[in-house]
Amino acid sequence: MPRCLNSAALAGGCAVALGLALAQPVLAQSTPVSNVPDVLTRQNGLRVTPMSHSARVYAENCQGCHGPQGVSVTEIPTLAGRIGYFARSPEGRSYLIQVPNVALNPSSDEEIAALMNWLLYTYSGQQLPGDFKPYSASEVGLLRRERVDTAAQRRRVVDQLSAAGQLPSPAALALPRSVLY
Repeated sequence: MPRCLNSAALAGGCAVALGLALAQPVLAQSTPVSNVPDVLTRQNGLRVTPMSHSARVYAENCQGCHGPQGVSVTEIPTLAGRIGYFARSPEGRSYLIQVPNVALNPSSDEEIAALMNWLLYTYSGQQLPGDFKPYSASEVGLLRRERVDTAAQRRRVVDQLSAAGQLPSPAALALPRSVLY
């Protein structure tokens, strides 16, 4: 059956279409902008703060073992509230860059320097010395080339820091299983 439209129906249809067209920008403006890819989550208004580059490098290279907050299982060294103690001595500072997963990481020296500075300030800022000097890319480049026995180096650094009174106790940097580092 052919459909006939009279002028009133046509005008009514145009008014509805015009109303919908005008309503769309109003709806779009009142909906919070979200950077979350999941539609349902976006509809609930969740917005995720973008990660810094160093946080992303940590998430991609370190978080799997050390955890998203710098704390993981007993066998993996805790970073949170501890790693800054190593920056209190030149040997400890070197040690942090000479740990195999840092020294052999495919990231650039610039990225490793930025990562280590971010890591120290984020997870262990209170343990840093007052005169802490951030790592530079050139320092990282030199330290990464030098291979050391990391287990022996860690023991020496912990003993030195403890003897110098730089640790609340030797247990502050103790490892339950010293076979790792």
